[in-house]
Amino acid sequence: MSRPDSRSTILDAARELFSEHGYKEVTIRDIATAAGVSPALVMKHYRSKAELFNELGPNDIPLAELDLPRSQIGRALVQKVLTRREHDVADPLLIALSHVRDSPDPDRTRQEVRGRVLKRFGDLIGDTTPDRRYAATVAGQILGLAEGVRTLGLFPADELSREEVLDLYGPLVQSQIEACARACASTETPRPTD
Repeated sequence: MSRPDSRSTILDAARELFSEHGYKEVTIRDIATAAGVSPALVMKHYRSKAELFNELGPNDIPLAELDLPRSQIGRALVQKVLTRREHDVADPLLIALSHVRDSPDPDRTRQEVRGRVLKRFGDLIGDTTPDRRYAATVAGQILGLAEGVRTLGLFPADELSREEVLDLYGPLVQSQIEACARACASTETPRPTD
């Protein structure tokens, strides 16, 4: 049976190790040892090192730089939105939307921001379609979630736990990431052999 404060003990240990050594140098085993728990307990509470890192609060490290398997990207994207809300930190995607609305030349700004957003999401999920349709779908889902939780107060923390929101919304985003993987794999041209 785990101690009632094992989650906070793990978070404290991870925070210290990440700040001391950086994300890439720290392992789950390092965190478990510092927290005085088993690596299995760390993984029970946080499904991956990236999820644990994101749990610590808003950060500027893009998901693409974390050692995150494709199967966990949807959940991690949702987690970032929820973490920013919980820490009352501005969401960069919502800032980009307001930048477009407030621009003296909204059409030009829309094109620039759209291009950056599609590239960022496209690179993250491996969308090689010419129109980046899967990147657009995932970006739309994440933008909608960010706007919904901030503006409309959807998924209030006192009604739905973070885990419930992650379990509810993460698979919706992940389904588009998986669809992208299937579509992009079927359209890739095989490399010629020597």
